[in-house]
Amino acid sequence: MSEYQRYEFMTSDRPLTRAELDAVNSLSSHIEASSTHAVIEYHWGNFKHDPIKVLHKYFDGFLYWANWGSPQLALRFPHGILPADLIDDYDFDEFVTFTKHPDYDILDIQFGEMEAPDEWTEYDLGTLISIRDELMGGDLRALYIAWLATMSMLGSYDEEEEDEIISAPPVPPAFATLTAAQQALAELLQLPQELLDAAAQHSNATNLSTDDDFGAWVELLSQERRKDYLVRLARNEPGLSRLLVKELRELGGRKTKAKPLPGENVTYATLLAESKTIKAEIEREEREQEQLARQRHLQEVHNRQEDYWRQINQTLTRKSGTAYDEAVRLLIDLRDAADHFKETQRFQTRFRAWVQPYMKRPALLERLYKNKFALPQV
Repeated sequence: MSEYQRYEFMTSDRPLTRAELDAVNSLSSHIEASSTHAVIEYHWGNFKHDPIKVLHKYFDGFLYWANWGSPQLALRFPHGILPADLIDDYDFDEFVTFTKHPDYDILDIQFGEMEAPDEWTEYDLGTLISIRDELMGGDLRALYIAWLATMSMLGSYDEEEEDEIISAPPVPPAFATLTAAQQALAELLQLPQELLDAAAQHSNATNLSTDDDFGAWVELLSQERRKDYLVRLARNEPGLSRLLVKELRELGGRKTKAKPLPGENVTYATLLAESKTIKAEIEREEREQEQLARQRHLQEVHNRQEDYWRQINQTLTRKSGTAYDEAVRLLIDLRDAADHFKETQRFQTRFRAWVQPYMKRPALLERLYKNKFALPQV
């Protein structure tokens, strides 16, 4: 496959103005843009602008991926709506950064060295953009997913010394019930489901409480602050409702700093070991289910042997390769059922008698030989 790169941008808080849309359209001859969405695709060459600067100036979300991997998701937030120490509890290395600007702050999740999955997979920003609202609401599960991906890229600490303490953030609440956007992020960062399941075992079931009494708390705002919010509302300031909620909760005594409810701090090495156990158990259960399904099928074949022989003969009235393939498949079922019910000799006797009229069909005989049927001597 030839080279392929996709850059996607979206707005959430407000659409682009006409002037902004004109400026966005001038960024690339490969761009398709509207007032809320822009996509740039390349089969050769590269985007000539810094996508994070484009995000900062015009959009609220950005997603990049290529057919060789290198996924990147970046989100823009009104300045101060997320705590300045948002990612301090996470060892993200260079994979995740949180940059503060006077007007907006940028959370940038980039895995430039991550290879693409084995199968062609397409990603779209629409399935991920709600992570922005989730983070502004204090839901840190997306950050924990990014931390798992970081640890996966860096490797596990299998040989840690006894006195060495590996920093690990607490597993956020409700990790067993990820949102659609969080699940999409895990897929983008290629986290196996068994690793997510291992982390979920250490997560509390409930999330942040929602007993907000905004009606009472708004009375705690000074007249000056109320007037300020109304003026800013009239100007359609992005993210204003989030800032108001944050201030009201602080006035109401609920310091909702964006940190998870108390949860277990589990090292990545522990989670990785648990995920291997979970995967082995899943594979064992799948094998058992396959065996049960096969046994049920063989029982049905055994009960309907005469129907199978009639179907085989009917199939062979069509002298074609497809008919021969179908007949051999049915014969294999009959042979397997005979082996399962210890009637192998009975099947062989009937098979030798049945095959005699077909000994002058070389295409059929070749298929029978390849599938290890004992053919009589000619």
